[in-house]
Amino acid sequence: KHYVMKKVLFFLLSLCLFAPLSFAQTGGDDPTVIVVGNSGGHGGENPHHAPIVIPIQAAYYSSITTIVVDFLDDLGNVSVEIENLTTGAYSQTMINATQGVHPFIISGDSGVYEITFALTNGQVFIGSFEIE
Repeated sequence: KHYVMKKVLFFLLSLCLFAPLSFAQTGGDDPTVIVVGNSGGHGGENPHHAPIVIPIQAAYYSSITTIVVDFLDDLGNVSVEIENLTTGAYSQTMINATQGVHPFIISGDSGVYEITFALTNGQVFIGSFEIE
């Protein structure tokens, strides 16, 4: 019970802190929605089952050079890799992806970016976007 209350409090605090940052400080900056899909690995679509629901939403805000990721479910430990495929710039971090918003600050250099979310159960979700 105490754990659930902590999660709810953390979620609300995340919303209070990061939502205004990502929306208000963008100065009218329309976010670039990052379409995150299943890589087709473990947990992918099976013709005999319903398609998998993607538990991750993401958007890039250019004015603050930040990718804001919303984890819709508690995914546990997630390896997050962000790579600029044009320049080769790469970063990797392991986070505890509880429900809520997580910001990832990037350089904002132009190029094609790929963001990969690898879950401990073997599922991999990938999204990409371009900065011109």
